[in-house]
Amino acid sequence: MRPNQLLPLIILLASSAAAAALRAHIGVIALCALTDYPVVCLDAAKSFGSSYPPSPDAGDLLSMHLDMAAKHTRAAKAEVEEQLKWTENAREQGALKVCASQFGDALDDMGKARNAILVKDAGTANSMLSAVITYYSTCDDAFTEIKRANPVAKQDDALSKIISNALALGQLALAGNK
Repeated sequence: MRPNQLLPLIILLASSAAAAALRAHIGVIALCALTDYPVVCLDAAKSFGSSYPPSPDAGDLLSMHLDMAAKHTRAAKAEVEEQLKWTENAREQGALKVCASQFGDALDDMGKARNAILVKDAGTANSMLSAVITYYSTCDDAFTEIKRANPVAKQDDALSKIISNALALGQLALAGNK
C-alpha cells in the first residue's frame, strides 16, 4: 500500500474511534441523567472509568460508584481514626468512635451489595446500599447529639450522594438497562 493510500485509511479509523468514544460518552451522560446527582455520576465515570469497558453500562457505572465510595469511606475512616489519637474530649472521642465503626460497616455492606448485584439479588443490594447511607447519617447524628461540628460532615454528604446514585444505578443494572 502506498503512503498516499494510508491517509484515508487513517482518517477513517480515527473517525470511527472518535465516533465510538462519542457514543460511549453520550451513553454515560444518558445513564448519569437518570441518577439524583448526575455531576457526581460523571465524576465517578471520569475518575474510575479507566478500569472498565470503554462503553460502560449501568452495572459498570454502579461499580465505579462503589469504587469511589469505598475509596472516600476509607479516607474518612482514616481521618477519624487520626483525630481519635489527639482528641481528649471524651464525648468527641465517643462520636469519632461511632463514625469509625459506621465507616467500617459501610465498607462491609458495600462489598455485600456488590456481591448481591452479581447474583442479581435486588432486595439485598438495595438493603445494603440503603444501610450504607444510614451509616453516614449515624456518624452525623453522633456529633449532633454532643452539639459539636462533625469533622467529616462534608465527606458524609458526598458519600451519601455517591451511594444514592449507586441505588439508582443498581436498579437500572438489575433491570438490564445498558
